[in-house]
Amino acid sequence: MQGFFSFIKSMKGKFFSFQIPLEKRITYAMVIFATAGEIFGFIESLLLGLPLPAILLPFFSIIFLMALSVWGFQTKNTNLFAMLAIGICSLIIFPLMFFVNSGLDGGMEFYLMLTIVTIALALRGWTRLIFFAIALVENVGLFIIHRHIPEIFIIFTEDDAFIDKVCSMAISCVVLFFFSYTVSKQNAHDREKIKYLSDLYEKQANTDELTGLFNRRYFNNFLKLAIATLADSGSLHLAMFDIDDFKHVNDKYGHPFGDVVLKKFAAILQEREKLGATACRYGGEEFLLLIPKKSRDEAVEIVKEILSDTRTSIEIEKNRCVTVSAGFLTCGENLSFEETMQEVDKKLYEAKKSGKDRIVS
Repeated sequence: MQGFFSFIKSMKGKFFSFQIPLEKRITYAMVIFATAGEIFGFIESLLLGLPLPAILLPFFSIIFLMALSVWGFQTKNTNLFAMLAIGICSLIIFPLMFFVNSGLDGGMEFYLMLTIVTIALALRGWTRLIFFAIALVENVGLFIIHRHIPEIFIIFTEDDAFIDKVCSMAISCVVLFFFSYTVSKQNAHDREKIKYLSDLYEKQANTDELTGLFNRRYFNNFLKLAIATLADSGSLHLAMFDIDDFKHVNDKYGHPFGDVVLKKFAAILQEREKLGATACRYGGEEFLLLIPKKSRDEAVEIVKEILSDTRTSIEIEKNRCVTVSAGFLTCGENLSFEETMQEVDKKLYEAKKSGKDRIVS
């Protein structure tokens, strides 16, 4: 029994995984259940002692549908497989069964609903509309023929007709449930995938690829909003950092090593995000740190700690570490975004000019 369930699970993974197009999975389901229905119909016809045509039609249908299934599992042409499978089942086999299963007295009207649902789910574009129109016209014609020329249909006894209706209803309900479940699972999977991709694209659009910090575009918008709402959010401080002699580091040790330095400094800034700060790589070796809801002295102390961590942890050679300079500014409502950026940039310039590895506030 365990081996049987393992086989079913492997088949499900191979033919009904989310990597298989939804249309193909629905077509697989239709062919499989149509085959199962024909097998059940063949057994039912034998047990009920129905006329020979009612026995032979499901028998040959089983053979044909199994061959179609094998081809369908192997082909990569989803649209062709869907058209052939649905066309053969809904437009040929089901109508023939209508004649040998007592017409409207049997259960074939349930398969009409199954046909319409399958066409709607598994086909696309004009093919869907054409198949729907053919199926509708064909089944309306069968209903009219049954009403006016009932003698050309194989007639069941009342008990046999009842059994056929119950069986047809059960098979159709199982198939429709499976279709609905498959589509529901697919929709849930698609929603999760869309959300994942949306979050991924948003992250890629807003972050610096090398360091993982926010990029300049995002930070500019964030800072503008923070300045605009300064009266509500309280104190706000901005620090601009520049890695000292970074061009020399790149020239002497190579750009890959320079990238390592940038990543390590970015990690130091990210440590301060636990304090509510927001870090950004502004461009090249320049970084920004926005520190909200701290006193000026507390914010300055945070920046000093960053300078200290840098000179002790980012080593470029024995007994020599990277240093950074910083400009510090407490934002005010009287300063616009542009003025804020100009002021903090001036202070950074003063720090570089006055000897580097220091903060000017």
